[in-house]
Amino acid sequence: MYEKATDQGSREVSFPTSTLLKVLLRQQHRQRYETFCVEYQRAAGQVSTSPIAPSKAQFHRWLSGQLRGGVPYPDACRVLETMFPPWSAADLCGPYDPSQHPIGSSPRSSAATDSRPPRVDVLGSIPNSFSATALEGAWVTCFEFTHHHNNSVKYHADIVRVSAESDRRVMTRNHPPEPRTEGRGVPFRNEIEALLVNRHLVGHWKNLSDARYFGSLHLAILPGETVMDGHYTGFASDIEVITGSWKWVRLEHVTIPPEEELAEVVLKEPQEIHSLLANHSQYDGPMPLIAVKESN
Repeated sequence: MYEKATDQGSREVSFPTSTLLKVLLRQQHRQRYETFCVEYQRAAGQVSTSPIAPSKAQFHRWLSGQLRGGVPYPDACRVLETMFPPWSAADLCGPYDPSQHPIGSSPRSSAATDSRPPRVDVLGSIPNSFSATALEGAWVTCFEFTHHHNNSVKYHADIVRVSAESDRRVMTRNHPPEPRTEGRGVPFRNEIEALLVNRHLVGHWKNLSDARYFGSLHLAILPGETVMDGHYTGFASDIEVITGSWKWVRLEHVTIPPEEELAEVVLKEPQEIHSLLANHSQYDGPMPLIAVKESN
């Protein structure tokens, strides 16, 4: 259950070949780094002061159990334990032993849960027109919202990475680079989970920067799969629903740098990006990254 490695002091150190965390992620089909980051940030928004997901290198150390202290830092431990009850961080980052870690004992797969009637998906009978994998990649997006102080229209712009969880389900994250939100000291860091229904993307969003904000979205996917256009709903108060337009344009894949370089990109002013997207049609093809970033 362990493999041996040599540290810088030439000591022989043993690491588990398969951790409980790795087994659980595989069982739940969440082993992709991008998928894990979305789930981690959702849990971190509940128990941690920082919703920042681990780097890809950290993620792989967690999966392999290559941690000198046995567990990550305390904040990360709290997040992992929130994601995978009832397991402790030490259990998750330690070696998987079927006799000690009966997966069926987790609340996620308990008999009580299995005995519940299956949830009815009201959109399940409507087929998707193509696979959700066609939407994977980077998109520049912009939506409008009303500033509550003076009711003026403001804009938010970001670059969203879409990951397909299945043939129908997608999840997203919108950083890096840092999003830009007019009139806000801290920009909206949104996560989205949605279903591909016919030629529409229908789902929900939540702001990770401020857990108060959430809502739904409905985007029409135009032929060619390079433009999505539609609306979102949110709220102005506990008893008032608002709506705004939201447009997405695919970015040229070849112009997207590695994530560490993308983190250094500064987007143009949201109002300028809004104008660029408003004038971009489905026949214009993907947009190069240089069109939406500030000049050096």
